[in-house]
Amino acid sequence: MLAISLPIRAVIGAASRLPLDEESLVAAICDGEKSAANNPVDEDHTVFWLVLADQFEKRGIFSARVRDMALAIIDGGNDAVMMQKLGMKPADLRKRAAKLDELRTRIVAQPTASKPRKTMRRPETYVLDIGGVYAYPTLDGDTINPYLGPTRFDRSRWCPDGFGLMLVIGRGRALDYLPWYHAATAVVVVPSIPGRASLVSEVRWGLPIYGTATPAQFRKKMELEELGVFPIDQGRIDHFFPHLAPGTVYAIKDISLCNRMKITGRTPSGRHWRRPDGKVERIVYPPRPTITELMGISRA
Repeated sequence: MLAISLPIRAVIGAASRLPLDEESLVAAICDGEKSAANNPVDEDHTVFWLVLADQFEKRGIFSARVRDMALAIIDGGNDAVMMQKLGMKPADLRKRAAKLDELRTRIVAQPTASKPRKTMRRPETYVLDIGGVYAYPTLDGDTINPYLGPTRFDRSRWCPDGFGLMLVIGRGRALDYLPWYHAATAVVVVPSIPGRASLVSEVRWGLPIYGTATPAQFRKKMELEELGVFPIDQGRIDHFFPHLAPGTVYAIKDISLCNRMKITGRTPSGRHWRRPDGKVERIVYPPRPTITELMGISRA
């Protein structure tokens, strides 16, 4: 088997659930990895197409485009050239060549008709609203662990000492089907659920978190309660939460928001973003906002 990138494999696995024909499926995957798919000088270009061919063959999905791209890369020696340029040692190049020979044999022998696969009928429904504020019980700032079943978690013996608050500031769908969310938790735990006036003008919201959400996890296990949905302004979100990235990887890997909902009261470590020129730069955040400020309402 090729030594390949887990993120690309995860994308392929998620995309294979979509109700698309083979070539539309390839187009959707390429759209999410545009540079690797379309730029021959990208260091991930050959890996992208070889992984795609490898995974499609193993999943019984046939695409003439994928097969032809992989064969051209193998027969043209493009992958060996790139790996050598990236510093791969001669012994490792020989091992890789043997694996590519094995891959070539498999994709040449692959049937030209795909196997039936289980797919989604429609895009998954959003369960959290933009501008929605949600409360959940906490103990020492931590949430109920939604991954623990009743044999490992006795709710009657878990006594919360406060409430966490979460504000949803954005959402989208990976591959047009799999939902993800941007959210922020309150800077500190509150002793009781605040009234509307206090909620919009006094509670301040921390740095952004990313993830997915399911009704079973949030409503039933974590006891999430919606407190209201507020008309937050996108321009104010961009100001107070700059350089938000799509949550594609969280949707594809199904990484839940609950992993980041613990409230410690401490300032989290710095965040960074990758500029268009490729350089990584630290994000400088403004002072943490209230909902009033996020709605663009000036205080009297």
